[in-house]
Amino acid sequence: MRLLVTYRGLPWPISEGYHLRILHLFRRLAKRHEVHLLALVHEDEQRAQLPALEQDGLFASIRLREVPGRNPLGRLRTNLGLSPVADFHAEYPGFARALAQEVTALKEELSLEAGYIFDPWADLWYQKAAKVLPTLLDVCDCRTLFYERRLERGDLGFTERMRTRQLRRRFLAYEQTCLDTYPMSTVVSPHDRDRLVQMRPQAEVHIIPNGVDLEMFQPLPDIPEQPGNLIMFGNMDFLPNVDASIRLAREILPLVNKRHPQATATIIGTNPLPEVQELAELPGVEVTGRVKDLKPWIQRSSMLVAPMRFGAGIKNKVLESMAVEKPVVTNATGVEAMHPEVAALLTLAESNEEFATAVSDLLDQPEQRATLGKQGRETMARLHSWEAAAEAYEALLERLASQ
Repeated sequence: MRLLVTYRGLPWPISEGYHLRILHLFRRLAKRHEVHLLALVHEDEQRAQLPALEQDGLFASIRLREVPGRNPLGRLRTNLGLSPVADFHAEYPGFARALAQEVTALKEELSLEAGYIFDPWADLWYQKAAKVLPTLLDVCDCRTLFYERRLERGDLGFTERMRTRQLRRRFLAYEQTCLDTYPMSTVVSPHDRDRLVQMRPQAEVHIIPNGVDLEMFQPLPDIPEQPGNLIMFGNMDFLPNVDASIRLAREILPLVNKRHPQATATIIGTNPLPEVQELAELPGVEVTGRVKDLKPWIQRSSMLVAPMRFGAGIKNKVLESMAVEKPVVTNATGVEAMHPEVAALLTLAESNEEFATAVSDLLDQPEQRATLGKQGRETMARLHSWEAAAEAYEALLERLASQ
């Protein structure tokens, strides 16, 4: 097949969550198919990734399409929230039409047979193009569900709660429209699928879980464990990660220190917000920002502690930690999308006190930590391979191409 991947920005570097999904899936599909990338860019930081991505050689061709600046009147309409989808297009007048023309030209030039699109903004810009080229929509994590959980579980002030309600209404309209536009969609977990089907019962939504790269994420026996080091990682401008990091550093670690005074917490991830950076001022807390290679940091830790109060989808941090043979302490939000065999290997807690007890008990039991680690990696190999995910996408894209 000749495939077109459309993405907002450039999916590089591989260390970031959504980039990781695109690169792992299509690196495998590119071995059997011709894959082209249409990147919708609007920032110099995105454009700067082009040389590295070209050198990687994954895509047969890469086309950059500049996203126009937001129209002030359209932006005002979006903030008022009267008609979310129409207001969104008013922010970028004519861009959806121009994008459809470009996809039409690319289809003829490259003999394209099917497309794949990822990102809520790109999904909407691409609506008219989807009539030209049969395209699969990868929702990945349902944003409506994300904001609903934010409202349910977050400790929000009045202003933030009103803002979250507005975002929930906006993404409900976006996702309903996209389900009406694209012939098939994919998500990473049953909970995301259930919420989308609730919106549009007629929608064809498939569950394809994230994988983990077992060659990239594997134990590094030459790196010694730092006793009592608790790790939390992810994009640190993503609110569920920000909330979990603050909770670990400010609320859980002090309780753990009552039994294990030497215990420390390391917070790792790109773009740490100021409230995350401030955690480095606390005793025993390290905030690294982005790191070149995550594996050594996982290896030196005793365990991943992910007290996620809200969010959706499958947590890559859990899969990657298990692949490096590290135990994981999390809660229901961190486990609900997991296969039962994976969930059985996670240590669950809810309150801060329960987290502290679970962490302290594992710190007291190095043999149990080692057993959970070895079982975790073996389970990742069986249930969360990127090869299986790529094969599932291949079958769906072949169906689209044959229509």
